[in-house]
Amino acid sequence: MLAYFNSTRDRISIFLKSFLEEKRPRLARVNPLGPDAADRLLDFALQGKMIRGCLVALGYALAGAASVPATPEVTIAAGAAMELFQSGLLVHDDIMDRDLTRRGRSTLFQQYAELAAREGRADPGHSGEALGICAGDVAYFLAFELLAGLDAPPAALQKVIALSARELTAVGVAQMQDVAWGASHAEVKDEDILRMYTYKTSRYTFSLPLMTGGILAGAAPGLLDLLETFGETTGSMFQIRDDELGLYGDERELGKPIGSDVREGKKTLFYSSLMARVSAEERQRLERIFGNRDSSEADLAYVRDLAVARGVSASVEGVARGLEAKARDLIGRIRTGTEADRGALGDLLDYTMARKR
Repeated sequence: MLAYFNSTRDRISIFLKSFLEEKRPRLARVNPLGPDAADRLLDFALQGKMIRGCLVALGYALAGAASVPATPEVTIAAGAAMELFQSGLLVHDDIMDRDLTRRGRSTLFQQYAELAAREGRADPGHSGEALGICAGDVAYFLAFELLAGLDAPPAALQKVIALSARELTAVGVAQMQDVAWGASHAEVKDEDILRMYTYKTSRYTFSLPLMTGGILAGAAPGLLDLLETFGETTGSMFQIRDDELGLYGDERELGKPIGSDVREGKKTLFYSSLMARVSAEERQRLERIFGNRDSSEADLAYVRDLAVARGVSASVEGVARGLEAKARDLIGRIRTGTEADRGALGDLLDYTMARKR
C-alpha cells in the first residue's frame, strides 16, 4: 500500500547508516557507550516503516520541485533526521509506558536493563531506564546536528530547525498531559483528548515532515497550510487506530503488548466514550481496571466486550471516518505535484485506516 515510498525508505536507511557510522569515532572519544548507543539507535530505526522520513520527500514533491524517485539528497538527510526524532520519542515513550517489547523485540531501555543484569550492576531496572533516557536524548541531538548541516538555503534551514524544535516541544508538553491523566480517574472531554492527539502524535508524525519537505522546496504558504492541516487530521486518525490496536490488536502482529494503555490508565477516546455510557456499577469495576498494572487478561476482555456492547467501538470509528473524509477533501484541494504524489496521500489514508501494526 505504501510502495510509493520504497525507494525513499531504502535511501534513508543507507543515509542513516552512513551518518551514524561517521559519528562513531567522535562518540567513541567520549566513552564506549557512545558508539554503542549509535548502533542501538540505528538498529531501532531500521526496524521501523520510516513513514515520517518518507513524508519529507513527498512534501517536497507536492511542491512541484521533483518526483519522489528523483528527490534530492537534502530531503533524504532531512528524512533521516525525522527518523532520529521518532526513535528518540519512542525510546522515551516505552520508558513512560513501561513497555518491555516493541516491534517484537526488547525495547531499548530493556536492552540496557538486561545488559546491566548480566554485568551484575546494582538496580539494573533503574540503570536501563536512565541509559534509555540518555540514548533518546542522543537521538534528538544527532537529529538537530543533521538538520543544521543540510545543504539548503539559510532561510529555509532556519524555518525547518525552528519548526522541528517547536513541534518536539509540543510533543513533550502533550506527553506530560498524557502521563498526568493516566495517574488519575479525572473526567476528560473528547475535545481535550483530540487536542492531546494533535500535539502528541499528529503534528510531529505527519505535519512536521510534510511541511519540512515543502519548506525545502520553497512551497507557497497556501500549500504549507494544506499540508499542516492534512497532517493534523491524518495523525489523529493514526492515533485512534493506535488506541484501537492497543485494545483489540494481535500482540504477535503488533509487536508490542496489548492492553498497556488500559493498565497505564491512558485517557483515549475509547476510555472517555466508555465511561460516558456505563452504569455506576460498571464504572466502579472499570476504575479498578484502568491504571492498574495488575489488571488481568480477563479484565482486558471485560473492557473490550463492554466497549462493543455499549457502542463505543462504533462511535470511535465514526470519529475516524469523519477525519478521513476531511483529509480526503484536503487532498482534493492540492493542485501541485503529480497525480502519483497526490495519490500517495490517499494511499497513506488507506494505510492508516486499515493498519494492523
